[in-house]
Amino acid sequence: MSYQVTKQNYETGNEWHKEKSLGNVWTAELEKFLSYITVAEPKIVDIGCGGSGRDIKQFLERGAKVEGLDYSHAAIESVKKRFPEVSFYEADMTATGLPDASYDGLWACASLLNITKADAPKAIAEFARLLTGDGALFVSVKKGEGERMVSDKAGERFFSFWEEQELRNLIEAGGFKVQATDTREVLKAQTDGKPFSWLCLYANKNEKK
Repeated sequence: MSYQVTKQNYETGNEWHKEKSLGNVWTAELEKFLSYITVAEPKIVDIGCGGSGRDIKQFLERGAKVEGLDYSHAAIESVKKRFPEVSFYEADMTATGLPDASYDGLWACASLLNITKADAPKAIAEFARLLTGDGALFVSVKKGEGERMVSDKAGERFFSFWEEQELRNLIEAGGFKVQATDTREVLKAQTDGKPFSWLCLYANKNEKK
């Protein structure tokens, strides 16, 4: 039920989500993520790319070969218009349908938080499947405890909130070596009036797993 409501939020509120996305810059995190990729001109997939193409643009500017995936039809149709030369896929992050070991990096910025903690291991397993032997992973989630629906201008969305060790445990259990974590403070509260901060994690796939 919460997934259907959340997806509908992104479908009907696509323009609002695009505007909000463009107001949040992740340049420092994006460049740090790229530093963990060992190949030149890496192939990257942006999981939960949204309709704005904010991070797609930055990857292209840095010479990466990037593709995008989102489960919102409105978002995919919107971002296709901005970047007709880029491949985009409308799919669930837990079952993307993309080929094994096809990416050097996987960027999941503010997307894993829209699925339950019970389903999160499925997503991490899928991320590991998509990455090459030592492929790099970036995940950002909202820091905190528990799971709940949050109201915003487009309706309601489901969020899972994560503490650092909890997120580390999830990623390591999925076959990754965590390289670093950062906390990014947010100056204004989220739409339900409660303040939050971002928890960012950088990892590489563990080839021995």
